[in-house]
Amino acid sequence: MRMKNVQERKEHVTIWIEKANLDYLDALIEKGVFENRSQAIRHAVRSFIKMDKGLVKFIDIGSSE
Repeated sequence: MRMKNVQERKEHVTIWIEKANLDYLDALIEKGVFENRSQAIRHAVRSFIKMDKGLVKFIDIGSSE
């Protein structure tokens, strides 16, 4: 059996999301854009990270305290 490296592992998180946003995700799932809520939310997080790479400066500042 192949072992997953650290970058491939996934962590379980729980979030609270506004009903209107959840309804939007569910509509995308219904239309076949995503298979399920988890896939849609992972896509949203990846998109956010790609768009906002400039925020990394706040991570660097925070880690030096």
